[in-house]
Amino acid sequence: MAQSSKKNGRVVGEIAFQLDRRILAHVFPGVTRLYGFTVSNIPEKIKQVSMNCLGGSVDEKKFRAMTQRYLDLITHLEKMGYNIDVHPVFSEFLINTYGILKQRPDLNSSPIHNSPAELRKMVIDTVPPRFLGDTLLLLNCLCELSKDDNKSLFAW
Repeated sequence: MAQSSKKNGRVVGEIAFQLDRRILAHVFPGVTRLYGFTVSNIPEKIKQVSMNCLGGSVDEKKFRAMTQRYLDLITHLEKMGYNIDVHPVFSEFLINTYGILKQRPDLNSSPIHNSPAELRKMVIDTVPPRFLGDTLLLLNCLCELSKDDNKSLFAW
């Protein structure tokens, strides 16, 4: 049982991780190495990514495009209750507390990873009550972005 509960915890961490990756991939399309990128540091990373390496000047068009994608996405998520001052840090907390999945789940043998209802039940069974509301909100945001981009919940 302890093994199963640890794995369920990892799924909770994976939900937070997948939401963060979705947000970052939306703001920084085409950037494949997101090492050092977090949802909390997106504004600084936008400046960094839009900086011209040689001259040190900012590529205004690139800067504006990334900033607009970021603002549009955050506005969309805020309508669902996402708070940019709370939830990026909360996601990091969940990832650090529960970890993430060690390997890609086999969606054929374990379709739970693509079932919002099953994931919701797992979150309710795994997360302490004081973190439940925010964790379910992250799952709802992940489900919404998954619908928007038409990809599975856990995009690998």
